Amino acid sequence: MRPLLTALVALSTPALALAAPACPAPEPIAPTPLPGAGAVMPPTVPAAEIAASPALRRIVSHGAVLYRLPTEHGLHAVFARSGSQFRVFYLTPDDQAEIGGVMWDAAGHNITRSQVAAIPGTVPTVHWAPATAPSAGVPTTQPPGQATTDPVARLAAAHFGLEGRDGAPRVYMLIDPLCPFSTRAFSALAPYTASDRLQLALVPVSINDHENNGASTPAALELLSADPHAMGDVWRHVSGLGHADMQKAPSPVAQAALTLNLSAAHAIGMRGTPTLVWKDRTGAIRQEAGTPDDLNQFLASLPS
Repeated sequence: MRPLLTALVALSTPALALAAPACPAPEPIAPTPLPGAGAVMPPTVPAAEIAASPALRRIVSHGAVLYRLPTEHGLHAVFARSGSQFRVFYLTPDDQAEIGGVMWDAAGHNITRSQVAAIPGTVPTVHWAPATAPSAGVPTTQPPGQATTDPVARLAAAHFGLEGRDGAPRVYMLIDPLCPFSTRAFSALAPYTASDRLQLALVPVSINDHENNGASTPAALELLSADPHAMGDVWRHVSGLGHADMQKAPSPVAQAALTLNLSAAHAIGMRGTPTLVWKDRTGAIRQEAGTPDDLNQFLASLPS
């Protein structure tokens, strides 16, 4: 487990990124506003309980307010909010240590996301107006600060690789090649690209350099140097190494391609990787951070 101070640094990152199974972008475009006065938050953790727990005392010493979440798999959970930022912590049975992050069950279900889903502003899902509507490209309900760029059109102009059959429903996936949530999403969706259920348009960016000593940028450059239809295989190779192949120099245009992709990511308000963007069967444009919790529902939303 990371030292507590390192874990609490995550409280300075945007709220949405920490709820979704995604690596948070260090410079998000549009912070999500805090819940309004009518929002219902979980009950706060009583002061006496905090005082009796060394783990909880350490968390609140950094200025966080603690809210009680349901116990999962024997671990008490708290929702720690500091200003507009938050993190979920799980306490060890002796109350001496805390684990900050996302809990998954054996079936691959994101337990943490389910725990915080009812809290306003924690799960980033954006629905855009159908392309045939008069206000095409403008959100039907535009949250404060939400970008007004059509995300599908913006990513179609970016540099991406293709995984899956041409002609299958296309889903754009913004990825950091060394983000573990990006690689997990790629693996989870692999059976569906292989069976022609969808085509992934892989859009490499580098947002995790602060976590891996600058390794994400060379990895993204290696992917962007590949033939588009070979990018998935290159990503698997890079993932296996845990870093870019130092024997391969990036192409002369890779850096420009990465800059363009980062610009596109900011333009659509990307909060972390992976971020999925697609046009559903009704013509609406959807944008969601992380691997969909319900893959069947996600697949059913794609055009036939």
